[in-house]
Amino acid sequence: TIELHPALFVFYFEKGTVSCSFCSCSRLRQIQSILTQSSKSRPDGILCILGIDSRYNEGCRELANYLLFGLYNQNISDFEKTGFSEEVLDDVIILIKSDSVHLYCNPINYRYLIPYVAHWRNLHFHCMTENEYEDEEAAEEFKISSFVDMVRDCSRIGIPYSSQGHLQIFDMFVVEKWPIVQAFALEGIGGDGFFTMKYELQDVSLNLWNVYSKMDPVSLENLLSEVRSQIMFNL
Repeated sequence: TIELHPALFVFYFEKGTVSCSFCSCSRLRQIQSILTQSSKSRPDGILCILGIDSRYNEGCRELANYLLFGLYNQNISDFEKTGFSEEVLDDVIILIKSDSVHLYCNPINYRYLIPYVAHWRNLHFHCMTENEYEDEEAAEEFKISSFVDMVRDCSRIGIPYSSQGHLQIFDMFVVEKWPIVQAFALEGIGGDGFFTMKYELQDVSLNLWNVYSKMDPVSLENLLSEVRSQIMFNL
């Protein structure tokens, strides 16, 4: 686990990599507010798993795009320009707690993620070095053990199961079939049991949609850009 030094994000924002650090922190706090509501059924954390490890779940992707300003809205050709496969770039697991964030990534997509997340409070990175990552078996074991460590202190976990406009009936057994969740049950490196038997899962999609609907400077800028584009198109 890596604790980030505050000086790192100063460099990135001076370079203009991310337009609004305040908005990024604000969006994270909006998500964390779901975890502080006065409800007996509120989750201890919200789990966002990208890529093949969640069978490309759209709800998780939508949450990541909200927090990372559309980073994963890029199409495949944009990813190909980086020289790395989409599978490597979306090898990401985020666990959001009320007062901290745990983020698993690899040393390749780390450099793409860091400008967006470096300023988050109590951020804990789970990431191998480039030399360590070259051992594929060790890298896979590290990801599984990181996942186990991330959720260890939780008892109830929220899942962003559905994306806006595509509401699906929540099925925890579908989540159990996600590759990284299946790996949780592996002996030796897993969590010693099935994920859905150890943790209570709940769908937080509707809660998240309420957060996404709130206007902030970045979403306002995006809206104005769309309006300008429509006006120019109709001229």
